[in-house]
Amino acid sequence: MSSLLEIVNLGLSYGKRAVLRSITFSAQPGEFLGLVGVNGAGKSTLLDIVAGFRRSSSGSVVIAGRDQRAWNLRQMCQRVSHLPQTVHADLPYMAEQLVAMGRYPHTDRWFESDEDHMFIRKAMERTHCWEYRHRNFRSLSGGERQRVLLAACLAQNASILLLDEPSTFLDIEQQLHCFNVLREEAQTGKLCIAATHDLNLALTHCTRLIVLADGVIAHDISASKAHENNDWLPIFSSRLKIGNTPAGAPWIWYQ
Repeated sequence: MSSLLEIVNLGLSYGKRAVLRSITFSAQPGEFLGLVGVNGAGKSTLLDIVAGFRRSSSGSVVIAGRDQRAWNLRQMCQRVSHLPQTVHADLPYMAEQLVAMGRYPHTDRWFESDEDHMFIRKAMERTHCWEYRHRNFRSLSGGERQRVLLAACLAQNASILLLDEPSTFLDIEQQLHCFNVLREEAQTGKLCIAATHDLNLALTHCTRLIVLADGVIAHDISASKAHENNDWLPIFSSRLKIGNTPAGAPWIWYQ
C-alpha cells in the first residue's frame, strides 16, 4: 500500500534554535498515529507544517504522492483537516454554521447541498453536539466547543486528519468517545494523527506512537507493542511504569 503522507528530513529553525530536526516518517491510510512528547518537543509545530500553516526550513512533505507545495489551498483542504490546539472562543457563529465551514472546500455554492447537510449532521451527532447546533459558539463550554470543532474536522471529510490535543477540555467519557471516533475514522481508510499528552489514550486507541524529544523522532513504535520496550518512557518521567490491564491492554501509571 502506498503512503498517504511522506515526510523526509523535515527541519525548522528560528535563528540558531532548531525546533524540528531531520523528521522522517511515512504513514498509510488506515493508521492512527499518536504524536507524543513533553511540552516544547515540537508536536504542534510538526502538525502546523503538515497542515500547510507553517513553512519548514528544510525537507519535504508529500501528500497523496504529490509535494505539499503543489496543492493549492482548496486542494489541501480537501485532503487535510486540522484541529488546532487553540481556537478563538469569540467566533460569532451558531455551532452548526461553524461545522458547515468544514464543507467549504467541497462546494462552489453559497448554500449547502443535501450531501453537505448529511455530512454536517452526521459529524455533529458523532461528536455529541447536534443538540446544541442552534446555540452560539460563544455560549458553549470549553468541552462543548471542542466537540463542535472536532465535528467541523469530520464534516470536511479529508483523507488526513491532524488533531492537536483533541481531547482538551473534554470530560473522561467524552475523551474516550473522541478517541473512539478517531479510531473509527482510521478504520475507514483515513489517516489520523493526534498530538496528545494522554499516553494511555494513545496506547489503547492508536496503531502507532511517534515520540518526539527535542525536535527529533526519538522513537517510532507500534502502540500494541509499546509495553515490550520501556526505553521511551524516561522521556516523560523516570517514575512512569507500563504494564497491562486485566483485559490485556497496555497501561501506564505513575509510581
